[in-house]
Amino acid sequence: MMAVSRNKLDKSDITKLGFLSLLEQVAFSFERMQAPGFCWGMIPGFKKIYGDNKEEIAKAMTNNLGFINTEPHMATFLQGLTLSLEESGQDREMIKRINAGLFGPLAGVGDAIFWFTLLPISGAIACSLAGQGNPIGPVIFIVIWIIAAMTRIWFGRMGYNLGVRAVDMISENAAAITKAAGILGVTVIGGLIPSYIGFELAWAPELPEIGAFSIQENIFNVIFPNLLPLLLVFLFYWLFRKKKVSTIALIVGIIVVCVALAFLGTLSDFLAII
Repeated sequence: MMAVSRNKLDKSDITKLGFLSLLEQVAFSFERMQAPGFCWGMIPGFKKIYGDNKEEIAKAMTNNLGFINTEPHMATFLQGLTLSLEESGQDREMIKRINAGLFGPLAGVGDAIFWFTLLPISGAIACSLAGQGNPIGPVIFIVIWIIAAMTRIWFGRMGYNLGVRAVDMISENAAAITKAAGILGVTVIGGLIPSYIGFELAWAPELPEIGAFSIQENIFNVIFPNLLPLLLVFLFYWLFRKKKVSTIALIVGIIVVCVALAFLGTLSDFLAII
């Protein structure tokens, strides 16, 4: 039987859970994945819930040592949810099933927010600043990811406060949240294309009564600004999606072409040879 007498967890307990979850993947295992660190972060909560009842603490720990695999920030949400369900006396088999059912949806949400949106955006901003010789670039990147790490506290509180209601909320909104985050990431990265992709024509043919006419300065810079970098990105996208060219092959190809163009001197010389 579940223990009846329990101590109520407070805000500070969930805050502590958020900080402990930062070390969750230190104990990563290919057999149990995140389970060792996932369980370890909840031990202080289990102790406060069950007091001196070591048998119930052990049962609660054992219930969370099977297999845990989801996005690390979202794992804190699951930890808060698990503590809430333990505290309210829910059946442990049900808790295990709920966690297993939420691994996938939460991983999709967390990946879309942190790794498909925040990481490329923060990396692009930092690289753009660093490329200009601005030392604030890496500082911004570090600060952004410190803030991202601290969101674990908020996710833990959300999971704890929602309790069983979290299941319906995630099931109904996971797809919408993932799609919205993906759209945001693609939009921002698309807007940053001209900042970190340089592609210009050096061709300047001699025209009668005009002299050297720079195609880049007089056409692309004035009429079609940033069109060439955009077309270059679309070319890579077409090769990747339609022609199934691998990422490694694209990277090697870019390096080879850039070295060749540097050796030839200008892009116009390359086109003349072609």
